[in-house]
Order: sequence, then C-alpha cells, then structure tokens
Amino acid sequence: MPVHAVGLVAVGLWMLDNCDVEVCATTAAELGQWDFHLAVAPVRFAGTSGSPVDPIATF
Repeated sequence: MPVHAVGLVAVGLWMLDNCDVEVCATTAAELGQWDFHLAVAPVRFAGTSGSPVDPIATF
C-alpha cells in the first residue's frame, strides 16, 4: 500500500490493478498481429482517487 499512497497522492500516477490482457494477446496472435492498442477511459469524479473504467482493445 505505500506504493499506492505515494503514486496516487504524491505523483498523481494512474494505476490499473488486476489487468488480465492474456485474451488480447491470444486474439492478436490468432490475427497474426503482435500488438494491439488498449484504451482505458476512466470516469471523472471530483475528490476521489478511483474510478470504474471501460477498457477497449483495438487490433
């Protein structure tokens, strides 16, 4: 938790916990591509340090 406190509060770093991109990697390999674009759009809430996100992978 100290890393979260320093990263979120002091640095303003955005952190994504529990990301599972294995499905994206598998799909990219099936398509013969070795990369993909992952866009993560958080909802902006005033006075908070967390938000639900809606990740979108584009191949």
